[in-house]
Amino acid sequence: MKKTLFLIPLSAILLIGCNNQASEYSKFTDVEITNKTLSKEEYFNKTLGGLLGQFAGFLSGYEFVWDGPNPHVGMPLEWFEFLNGPYAGNYDHYFPGDYATQGIYDRHKLNEETNMYEVWSDDDYHIDIFNQTILDEFGSSSYGIKEAWKKYLVSDWGGGSDAMNLINRYGLLAPFTGTIEGGNRYGWCTEGYIENETLGMNAPGMPNVANELIDKFASNVAYGDSIIWAKFYGTMYSLAYFEDDVKTIMEEAKEVLPLNSRPREIYDKCIELYNEHPNEYELVAKEIALWREPIYRIDNIQTDPSINGAYAIMSWLYGNNDYMDTCMYSSMFGYDGDCTSAICTGLMGVINGFKETNEEYDKLNSLIYYNGEGVYFNDRDSGFPPSIKSDVYFTRIKIDDIVKLYQKNFEEILVANGGKIEGDNYIIPTTTVYKDHSHLFKNYNAEERNTDGFSYSNNDLKVFTEGTNTNSHTGYAGFELTNSRNSEAYHKFSDLHEGSYYRLSTYVKTSSDAEIELFARTGDDVQIITFASQEDLINKTFIFKANSNDVEVGFKFTDDSNNEDKLYFDDFMLEEIDYKLINNISDQDLKISSNTYTKNIKKPSEVELNEEIIIKIQYKNYSDTTIASLNRNGNLFGSFVFSNTSLKSTSDGYDYAYIPYVFEKDSDIININFEGKRIYIGSIDILDQSQFMFR
Repeated sequence: MKKTLFLIPLSAILLIGCNNQASEYSKFTDVEITNKTLSKEEYFNKTLGGLLGQFAGFLSGYEFVWDGPNPHVGMPLEWFEFLNGPYAGNYDHYFPGDYATQGIYDRHKLNEETNMYEVWSDDDYHIDIFNQTILDEFGSSSYGIKEAWKKYLVSDWGGGSDAMNLINRYGLLAPFTGTIEGGNRYGWCTEGYIENETLGMNAPGMPNVANELIDKFASNVAYGDSIIWAKFYGTMYSLAYFEDDVKTIMEEAKEVLPLNSRPREIYDKCIELYNEHPNEYELVAKEIALWREPIYRIDNIQTDPSINGAYAIMSWLYGNNDYMDTCMYSSMFGYDGDCTSAICTGLMGVINGFKETNEEYDKLNSLIYYNGEGVYFNDRDSGFPPSIKSDVYFTRIKIDDIVKLYQKNFEEILVANGGKIEGDNYIIPTTTVYKDHSHLFKNYNAEERNTDGFSYSNNDLKVFTEGTNTNSHTGYAGFELTNSRNSEAYHKFSDLHEGSYYRLSTYVKTSSDAEIELFARTGDDVQIITFASQEDLINKTFIFKANSNDVEVGFKFTDDSNNEDKLYFDDFMLEEIDYKLINNISDQDLKISSNTYTKNIKKPSEVELNEEIIIKIQYKNYSDTTIASLNRNGNLFGSFVFSNTSLKSTSDGYDYAYIPYVFEKDSDIININFEGKRIYIGSIDILDQSQFMFR
């Protein structure tokens, strides 16, 4: 199998004045390119510093500490000891429970044969490291990620554990593996960012390339704010190769935090809070804990991505470019502190590099690195979950060899994206960060506790509140729309770019007999998809073309719905996207198929065999949500989700499935299996890949 490495063609980045996208306007026109030189030696040293910082932060940080019924935040700084926190076996101030009793919580163990300590696997970095094997052996396609996880048998917590189960059971592809509807119960959790932010070290100075990688890898295990935070951290790691002031790095990286989003709100509040209390660490820690809001299905409040994001930002601010202070604050702020400290200290490692003049050098060298002889241990046998279980994966590997793998993958990504390797130097086409292209109005998440921002007719639109998210996705409120007759509710966007494409992401739930149109409307021009009988909250996305600057986007009950049917929705989020049609495969009208559908699809001439594209399939499904398998030339390629679009076969509704795909031949036979179901299949298109902010 040829591997697919992600690339942003330089021609796409240099689109200023060009017209080869969906419209003359392009989000790519707001980046600047500057060629910069980075020596091979400096890349290796900074990447080594980043990896050692990940280990150091993890081994120093305090995770999930409670103070009675509440999380213990702003823990005494006297508890901090570099490389000697609970995960290094220091339980003087906090005893973590069962795994400590079993003797496997300590992840920094002495190898008596070598008389050297080894860093043992944990979720803070074991997938970061495994991602390098994926890139090297399988590339960056969804198919490659799925095949790698299946071959090497990933063991993980939370969203990673469910992703592995879904891959084993169905061969499910990312991003379906990270979604509620795909079956991931923990996609809200931290795995999206703690396991993928070091992909920024594969794209130094190229933050947009880093974010494309993170979008793919993180969506395998997560959705929502966890991925937004991953892109923020990954952007910082990428920028840190050419900038040594952490506050400057944060200010540049904040462009990936959508305006009015929860992560951006958290970022802005942190800057304000720090300016008010630059020397009051405990007060700040307690204030941030009050910002917490509920999340659908969250089962441990200390894994809230945004509160942990706030503690990361504050750690960099309080750390003030000092490696040890940053490690200390991030270790002690609270919540998921080992993960926060791994992220924060890893970034400082990239900035500082690993040099003998550094304050942290001696301890890192004497307890982890050992002048290049230091070893990372993949613990597949003790019963502590995070590891790679397959015996074809390494048990022990030198830390230097991990860094060499980062470097090898970086070199391929560099060349694929227009950079050069000249002797002992890299010539990198560094870029600024894409500006935010979301359209989040003030009340997109119902947290204003009113219906401001929405118009509605033939119905009663109201806001409901709840303490535990059942009908809402995040926060304490959501919207409830009750049908009388074709009732509707919508937001009018008045600042779109005519001819550009947009993607709505929202969370929906309905009564059992409701069928809903999700529409984009400009006068008589209406684009729709539908969904029906969604009795559990799911994410629903809708891509449309703006045929005017003013577009009404919203929901409408269809004729098949009954009076008093309910629609609940929350987090109504719109973003501009890059949408490029490569080829139309089929223009057929929706036609019913029983159990299976087969089609011969030809590879467009401009698409390489090792290049991932998207197959867009129009469909109507009047049964429950269906996981369908796609066979390529007789072999399983992967699975995806057909949502329930319609209440009955005579309904007019439909939706589109967007399936990541890699051609095996110039002409592939695809066979889609949905055994026991009857599904209508319509038009089929081939699209370019696109990164989405709201996963």
